[in-house]
Amino acid sequence: MAITSILRNFVGEPNTVTIVTDDTLATITTAGYVTAQATNIELLNNGEFQWTDTDIVLISYAPDFLVGFFVYDATTAAFVANPAASGVSSTLASGSILVGSAGNVATAVAMSSDATIIASGALTIANSAVTTAKINNAAVTSAKASPLLVQYVAVPITASEFNGMYAAPKLLLAAGGAGTMIVLHRCDIMMTFVAAAYAAGGVVAIQYDSTANGAGVIASTTLSAATYFAAASTGFVHNLGVVPQTYSTCANKGLYLSNITQAFTTGDGTMIAHLYYSIVPTV
Repeated sequence: MAITSILRNFVGEPNTVTIVTDDTLATITTAGYVTAQATNIELLNNGEFQWTDTDIVLISYAPDFLVGFFVYDATTAAFVANPAASGVSSTLASGSILVGSAGNVATAVAMSSDATIIASGALTIANSAVTTAKINNAAVTSAKASPLLVQYVAVPITASEFNGMYAAPKLLLAAGGAGTMIVLHRCDIMMTFVAAAYAAGGVVAIQYDSTANGAGVIASTTLSAATYFAAASTGFVHNLGVVPQTYSTCANKGLYLSNITQAFTTGDGTMIAHLYYSIVPTV
């Protein structure tokens, strides 16, 4: 495989150099190609071929005698596809993509890092490339999510907030806005025991709005006060409520944790409420 013809056409500046080769595009654009053809070029040219920076190189290459304009890169000793005026080159190396360079020029580069692409267009994401940190930093917000998707939030609850939620219900999730309603699917409350167990209190539930003394519209199943008297780290589950509520009492209301009868006392355990929910339209 070799260059079979090379000719400089002296027509002013820039000069046009015409080349015929039975090598492929991948070969003629590979670093060192011209160096490897040096002996052959000298025979065809009857001496060393002199390149200039302004040369426009018209090359007929394999397969099927495709034709394209190139420039000679003296640094790599290879040919580089020459962009058309006000456009980009009609040739692009297999598996490469066009990316705007720092100089605002469309440049062929190979996709790398977390993903690669091949000539067929198939994209492969590297193993372990999709991490929790990257998902959290991707601007994938609740506002952009479909109402059909189950969303999640973790809410810390201090011992003081739990002991005081009878009179001041603890906000778990703010209202979704006009024309919406929060549907709670599940809430797992994980308690880390410290030194003292909770006592007194009354039935615990998640409710719509901040009505004191656990008198709000119930949004979850209930748990007895004694359930929260645990003297060791444990978890408590509040599932979706079993009593249907009307939109008029639940629309555009936040979710709060509260209890009836009386306040809890003495406990110092800290908690995290893990909520799984959807925000659905009411109209």
